[in-house]
Formats: sequence, structure tokens, C-alpha cells
Amino acid sequence: MNFFEKSLKFPGRPVGLAKAAESPYECGTMRVFTLFVWLLTLAPALAERPVWKPETTWVFAAGILRFEGAALHGWPEEGRVDVQMLDALRKRGVPSGHILFLKNEEATSAQLRKRLAEFVRQAGPDDTLLFYYAGHGGRDYSDPARPVYLVPYDSKVSWPTAAVLDTIVDGFKGSRVLLTADCCHSGGLAEEAARHPGRIAFGTLTSARSSATSTGNWTFTQCLADIFSGNPLMDLDHDGAITFAEAGQSSDLRMAFREDQRSTSATIGAFPGDLVLATVAGPASRHVLEGCEGREGGKWYKASILSARDGKYFVTWPGWDSSSNSWLTPENLRPAGHKMLADGTMVEIEWGKKWYAGKVLRSELGLFLVHYEGYTAADNEWVPFERVRLPK
Repeated sequence: MNFFEKSLKFPGRPVGLAKAAESPYECGTMRVFTLFVWLLTLAPALAERPVWKPETTWVFAAGILRFEGAALHGWPEEGRVDVQMLDALRKRGVPSGHILFLKNEEATSAQLRKRLAEFVRQAGPDDTLLFYYAGHGGRDYSDPARPVYLVPYDSKVSWPTAAVLDTIVDGFKGSRVLLTADCCHSGGLAEEAARHPGRIAFGTLTSARSSATSTGNWTFTQCLADIFSGNPLMDLDHDGAITFAEAGQSSDLRMAFREDQRSTSATIGAFPGDLVLATVAGPASRHVLEGCEGREGGKWYKASILSARDGKYFVTWPGWDSSSNSWLTPENLRPAGHKMLADGTMVEIEWGKKWYAGKVLRSELGLFLVHYEGYTAADNEWVPFERVRLPK
């Protein structure tokens, strides 16, 4: 168990469905249907849970899609989903004067540090801070602790997550911060938040684990936009509200299924996992996630996920009536047709176009948590099947 797993509280164990875009196996396609199924009464009433207040929230956002020089690749400006996410926050009631958005050349290292320090000082004691970053992220592999950094526009100078957290803790008067990021190794924000215990409670939602790279697509930022806009697809228990814990689970489902990677959802201190981030826009969702298999009695059968609660998934079995529906834990689910490896299997793992000796620690829904032989647990990561092979 690494520092990340020991220090953080996971509000419901996030799991995901995995599908590679170009994979040697077929693991199904996610299709979302609206159905008439019974109302679930598993979550506490909305009035009994804390509710996020947009009107007292301050949003610091940096979206860097191009970088100085030619050392780092960028992304097209068309179709920026970070803009859509910020628009969703405005529509929810975050005052325009409470949103600072730095793009591309505006987001140099000096400006990011200066503007964040100035911005957080404007908030009051009862306010919330939402931090968002999109762009490149990296790790310092020369340090055994593998510290994570964000990449400013002038990419020769990094912006360590430690510096981000130091600035927030030093200047923010409030007691609740939501950290979000869509970049490689973005889970490092959660690890760094765990190193800053105190009066501020941190909730972290990011696109990747600290040890992993992240997709070049906008999939995770779209999750954030869907969460804040109250998209019914993010309401896994169909109770009409999207909590922080539920946001983490639904994002992880989508990221693993579409991008073959695990997102991060964690809380530090008194950050409430049942914090309601949005109420569902329109009628409560009734949907199903298909393309998976469930294990019952030691055998695998086709299954469809109806809902999720407390890290477990309620499934129905095609061809069987509803009396057979049951709750399954993540290790008893996998994408349909996906190959699996037993925990402890010795394998070779592809990283940086080279193969390294290691072993499988755990399998969940077609992804493998692997350990590299001779390396610390800080380098453990979730990988898809095509990045592992049996030793020759």
C-alpha cells in the first residue's frame, strides 16, 4: 500500500469499465438507456445532506492547450470543454467576478503563482474554492517520492503541486477546497493535499492517478461539466442528486470505460463525501450500463449495471428475471469478453515502449493494478490488458 492509499479517504470505492479504442479484444460498448425501474431509497434525503453553494464559491481555472516553443505538443482551441464547464458553473450561480480563467500564454509560471495567491485572498471565511487545471502534468522521477508538477505555458519552469497547495493554504480564509485537474499524474493533487492537513478540508476529483498518464481527450472535463450541470447520467443511485462521492464513481466509470484509465476521487479532513454538488436537471435518470460480465458461483455471466452504492454495483442478468438481480463488488465485474489475470500473476509490463518485470496486484473491470519489480509502490499503476504479457 502506498502513501496515496494510506493517507486518503475514498468516498465509496471508485471503479470503472474499460474499453481500449484499438484493442486486441472486444469488451463491449457503453450504451445508455432510459428505463422505468423502481425508485431507489438508498441515499439519505437531500435535506439531510450538505449542499454546495455556488454563490459563495471562487473558481481559479487554468487551461493551457499550447506551450511556448516546440518541446511539448498542444491541442486545438476548437471545442474547449473547459469553457463549457465554466459556463455550467456560471449558470449554477457562481458570480462571474468569482471566476478567474487563465488560458495559454496568460498562464506563465510567474502569472499562475501570482494570480492564484491574489485570487484566494479575496474569499471569505465561509467561502469555497474550486481549483481547476487542464494541460500537461509530470512527475519528478529523480525523486523516490515522485512529486507531481503542473506545466505552465513557459514549460521550462514547472508548477509543483506542493507550491499550489502552499499558496492555497497560506492565503485562502475558507475551510473547503475542491481540487480538480485534467492532465497526466493529476492524482498528485490528492497526495499533496494529504500533506497539508489542518483547517482546510480538501476534496479531489482528477482525471488520473498520480502514477499514470492521462488521455488527450476532454473526457474528464466533460465529466465535471456534466456534474455541475446536473446531467442525470452522473446520478448513479437515481435519487435526483449528485454527491461528491457519486461524482467520483461516475467519473471513474466513464474514464475507465472510455479511456482505459482510473480517475482519482479522495477527501482530506472534514470534506463531506455526501456533499450535494448538483440536483438532477429534469426527471431522475433511469439508465443501465451494458457490455460487462458478472461472477456468480465462480462462473461469469453477461450482466448490466443498473446502479451503484457504497462501491458496489446492482446488476441485472440478461435472460433472467428481476428476482435474480444482485449486488456485486468490483472484483466480480469485468467488461464482456475481457481477458483476466489472477492476483499475484508474474507479468511483464509495458512502460515507455519498454517491458519491465512485475506482477498483478489486483484486477478490476478489465484493468490491472501492477507493481514493477525493483521499484517502490509509488510507481504502481492501473494498466489495460495490452500493456501486460506473460514472461517469455
